[in-house]
Amino acid sequence: MVKDRLRKIYASKAFYIAFSILASVTIWLYISYVEDPDVSVPIKGIKVEFLNGDYVTERGLVITNIETSTLTLSFKGKRNTVSKLSPANVTATVDLSEIKSTGVYQLDYHIVYPIDINSSSATISSRSVNFIQVTVDNLVRKDVPVYGSFDGSVAEGYQAEPLELAPSVITVSGPQETINKIASAWVYVSRENLAKTMEDNLPFKLMDEDGNQITSDKLIFSQDTIHVTVRVKKIKEVPLTVTYITGAGADESNTVAVITPATITVAGDAETLDGYNQIVLGTVDLTKFETTTTLTFPIVLPNDTANLTGTTEAEVTITVSGLESMSLRATNIDTINIPAGYSAAVVTKDLNVLLRGKEEELHRVRPSNIRIVADLSGLGATTGTYSVPAKVYVDGGFETVGAIGEYKVSVKLEKD
Repeated sequence: MVKDRLRKIYASKAFYIAFSILASVTIWLYISYVEDPDVSVPIKGIKVEFLNGDYVTERGLVITNIETSTLTLSFKGKRNTVSKLSPANVTATVDLSEIKSTGVYQLDYHIVYPIDINSSSATISSRSVNFIQVTVDNLVRKDVPVYGSFDGSVAEGYQAEPLELAPSVITVSGPQETINKIASAWVYVSRENLAKTMEDNLPFKLMDEDGNQITSDKLIFSQDTIHVTVRVKKIKEVPLTVTYITGAGADESNTVAVITPATITVAGDAETLDGYNQIVLGTVDLTKFETTTTLTFPIVLPNDTANLTGTTEAEVTITVSGLESMSLRATNIDTINIPAGYSAAVVTKDLNVLLRGKEEELHRVRPSNIRIVADLSGLGATTGTYSVPAKVYVDGGFETVGAIGEYKVSVKLEKD
């Protein structure tokens, strides 16, 4: 019974098909690995590597074009050998040391095999190209100015300063034909709603004189990025004001200052401007004039703060109101700070003094209430007659009355 089943299997079509396949594979394996005949195997994508490129650069040259960067080679040899070859372990090398001037060169290449295979066991039966063609130009260097463009936006109430670029010049090396076209390098900054200073290292683009971009993989740069700083300052409108030296009845309550301009717009560090609520132009001595005076002050800002309005001076008109004025001739004149070893005699016997104050007090002042004191501290060891500054005092408890203006008296110094 078993024999009958075997006869049926051996006589079936499926058996003959399976047997034929097995026999074919066996024969193929025998031929391939036992007989091991020579075969030719094409390999695509073999990379071309260049040696001694430094020689080219040292001679002031640069390769501007390579006709082909990969090869297709057919290798002939035993199947067991050539089947091990691939683009991963086979390369073609080209020696550049023979290049000594500009021009077009057709260079031979050398095949580098894997360490366990030599050229005699896997010979080249065909090549896609017989040589590697390269074009050589002069290598030149050029200093190129760097410019920047801010294409973003600044937050409301802030101002961006001009771009700061470091360095402002870069060096570009490459083929003479390409280098000659380069006019500038540009950095483009794109940031939105800036409210604080920005710093970044950004790439640049090379441009010709017409604003067209120049691209080439044969160029060498002194650096690949430019350090860009966009300083952002806060903008603020700040009022102008003055302070007072009060006296002779005048103080902030009866004094009006008209300042032109009344305000200016400034830009600066946000932290600085947040605590900067007024600009004090200077100090006005209210005892130096009777009812009104006009003064000019420079507008001085803190460091690193910019005056966007542009006005550098302010005109200040001061008016004192609600007070009366009166002149009295005083004779009580004395001296202080007489130099040691000297004596002083007052030449001026009387002085007309202009007083100001509230009416009810002013008209009760008498010449005997006025005392004039000449300060001789500025004279030193000297003799002769001099005009010296004097200060006027109003004695008698007149709180709102004082002298206005400047006074001098003549004093004669003699050595004791």
